[in-house]
Amino acid sequence: MACELTTGRTLDCKDSIGGIRTIFLMQVEDYTPTYTADVLTSVATATAYRYELPKATGSLSEAIQVSTENGTIFYESTLSVKLHKLSAADRDEIKLLAQNRLAVMILDNNNQQWVIGEVNGAEITAGTAETGTALGDMSGYTLTFTSQEKEPVRNAATYTSTPMDNITGLTISPAY
Repeated sequence: MACELTTGRTLDCKDSIGGIRTIFLMQVEDYTPTYTADVLTSVATATAYRYELPKATGSLSEAIQVSTENGTIFYESTLSVKLHKLSAADRDEIKLLAQNRLAVMILDNNNQQWVIGEVNGAEITAGTAETGTALGDMSGYTLTFTSQEKEPVRNAATYTSTPMDNITGLTISPAY
């Protein structure tokens, strides 16, 4: 059988935390990956645009979607982020993001790097620009990116000194 089990999993240490620090966005047509042992190691020359997130404002989840009737399976990733402050420049860029299909690289709070939207692209499926009533209310953007792929979210290994520096061919803008 092609889908034979290969391993089990024991109870691990309680040493990880939730949340996302940074996302990196690029048009999916610019994303030409190379993998080593199923880990992203390089891309053809491409630029990923860096979006730093305020703490506790980003999350990533992945649902395994199965149809037993049809014998199909796919993976749906949902990335939710908040970007503080409203501006005309951000409005214009978010409009471009909403019109694109994106490969999204994610740096979590455990310094793990992940990629969604590798083949079909991640798309903005919901978003708001808001300013609240009270002085302490949110003023900024809330965006939801969704991708549906044949493969689950892919790991991009651990960086050396700055995020994504282990992926050859990739330029980060703005640079670290």
